[in-house]
Amino acid sequence: MGEGSRFWSAEASASAWADRRAGEGDIGGEGSALQIRATDYTLTRTPDGGLLLELAGKVRVEYQGRRLEGERLLLDTDAELVRSEEPFRLFAEQGALTGRRGEYFYGQARGRFEGVQANVLGVYLDAALLEGDLTDFTARAVVVSTCDPFRPPIQVRAGRVRLARGARLTLRNARLFVYGQPLPSLPQLTVRVGETAEVVSLPSPVYSAETGWGARVRLELPLGERALLQASAASYLRAVPEVRAAVGVALRGDEPALGDPDLRLRFEQSALYNLRVRPERAPAVDALTLRAEIARDVRPLLAPRERLRVSRMELALIAPVQYAGGFGEASLRYGSLNERVDGQRTPTRERLALEGDWFQPLLRRGAWQLRLHLWASCAHYAGVGGYQWLRPQLELLWQPTSSLTLMAGYARASTRGDSPFLSEQLRARREASLRAEFQQGNLRLGVLLKYDLEGRDLYDVQAILGWRDRCLEPYLFWRRTPSALLVGVNLTTLGF
Repeated sequence: MGEGSRFWSAEASASAWADRRAGEGDIGGEGSALQIRATDYTLTRTPDGGLLLELAGKVRVEYQGRRLEGERLLLDTDAELVRSEEPFRLFAEQGALTGRRGEYFYGQARGRFEGVQANVLGVYLDAALLEGDLTDFTARAVVVSTCDPFRPPIQVRAGRVRLARGARLTLRNARLFVYGQPLPSLPQLTVRVGETAEVVSLPSPVYSAETGWGARVRLELPLGERALLQASAASYLRAVPEVRAAVGVALRGDEPALGDPDLRLRFEQSALYNLRVRPERAPAVDALTLRAEIARDVRPLLAPRERLRVSRMELALIAPVQYAGGFGEASLRYGSLNERVDGQRTPTRERLALEGDWFQPLLRRGAWQLRLHLWASCAHYAGVGGYQWLRPQLELLWQPTSSLTLMAGYARASTRGDSPFLSEQLRARREASLRAEFQQGNLRLGVLLKYDLEGRDLYDVQAILGWRDRCLEPYLFWRRTPSALLVGVNLTTLGF
């Protein structure tokens, strides 16, 4: 037979086998059948009715949207395994991977690859060994860069790298190089893949009129497959340090949901993303989470006044909720809380609360989008009664160009009872807000204004200035009252 005949025979034989197995239910439905193309092949049937195929010359194996290519592959249909002892390429929706040798279980979309170079969800890496799939893998002896594999502004050499669910990249024993200059080694560095959250793993300066200059750092540390530790600390020249640690365990699902425990701050828990109207908010992780937190002398980013500190111990059960295109989160929380105001500490009181927030898209027409964001809290304090509030906010988003986004919001809150803590009281019953974000070239500008319609007071003004060099963005955040100045660097896998 000529080369063209061998190519056709290999494809026809594999297709006939796949069609027969599909009838038995071992291969997926329409569009998921195994497809094989090769210039030459040797086929052996196993006693169980499977096939062993030695494929050579421009080999291509496709299954459920993923494609494996090489010059010589060995395919075992019983094990749903493709083995290669020569260089190969793997293509999937999340990216592409090349390796010197490897084993790929195409039914599970997982494998073990050696001598790897990969581009996965905007992350470029070279690794001696990679195990897993392209959204959830572990790699060893790794060099990682983002946005630009040839001139990366930041590069990390790590002993071990873990990507979880295509969202969080954790690097152990990491050595950073910024524009080729080495920085001190870190036991761990966490990078959020995409712009789902601000990365604050690196120490960053912070300043306020009350505290003077200080440094803030945050750590995320996976504890096994279903638990996660978050810790943060800040040290100041003219104020006591603040520390916070939280541990979450997923009772259902893979990754625990560890949002900020203060419902008022959950939608603005990061200084950088405080001023972002994009990216679109995504549903919470589908995980029922048990969360424990301890915090000491924390200064909330959106504190209602200067010289306010919060200390808290809390145990919470957090559950994501989705319905009719909307999504949110509900939580049951119990713990103790006290505040320190102007050096005087309030009595510590036990607190039991049921809280939740809900995000509901309402209408979309071209550059316009209307949505509803709702927050609610029902809290009871030992010895002093309770405090309940409901705060719906309508948000009108307008994006006339890719570089400019505006969002106007109107919120009207209703309350009942009173809270003994300033940090839990709403600042305005009726509030109008305006957010604006402008991006041009490497420049990013953001502004947030909040206006108390009853008190006729522009009570909050915030601004951010950022300069993006591919995936590295130094930024300066400023807030008028209470005063705050944050200097930091945002790292993302998305460049301009």
